[in-house]
Amino acid sequence: MWVIWFGPMVVVCFLAGMTIAAVLLRLGKLQSPRSALAAVALPFGCGALPVLALALFSLAASIFGPDSLALYAELFGPDPSAVSSPGRMLSDAFGAGPTREILLRIDPTPAERARLMTLPGLTHSDMTPEDFAQRGAQRGLGNWWMRPASPGTINREPGTDCLSPVIYQADGFNGWRELRLALCTPERGDAFSMFVAAYGR
Repeated sequence: MWVIWFGPMVVVCFLAGMTIAAVLLRLGKLQSPRSALAAVALPFGCGALPVLALALFSLAASIFGPDSLALYAELFGPDPSAVSSPGRMLSDAFGAGPTREILLRIDPTPAERARLMTLPGLTHSDMTPEDFAQRGAQRGLGNWWMRPASPGTINREPGTDCLSPVIYQADGFNGWRELRLALCTPERGDAFSMFVAAYGR
């Protein structure tokens, strides 16, 4: 379900519940206080159905969807060193085939960073940090996706506010039509953070 349709779907279900309650009232089916109370609750119950469906869908996606290690391997191929600490990764995936998109945040080890920064065909990209940030924002990943920030930014969110990001591209690597990497500059002992956006496979 597209998020843009979620609000209208709740409203439609609520109105459907009200219509059913009104029909029951018109037909004289609401004879007892208990049935009248159930009719009052009916619109709210119907309105809650899309919320319940979305919650179940999200739960199923988190349980049965590929984990971050699997998505990392899909992006870059197998990397035994990544298995040691999967908690350093956050990821999400969308679509399949030509519209497949993977968004990944990783705090790479020195070995991983060396590997990723020597990918075949890796060059500087003309994509702006703002455009790169938009890739995740339009997917609703603002709580952990890259936000460009300048050195000295006050109240910066570690791991998300990316200092002076440099955008690289390795289009065609591992079959990805578009592969972008954003490398953040560490400040005051921070670890390097890297964000990856891949599209089309």
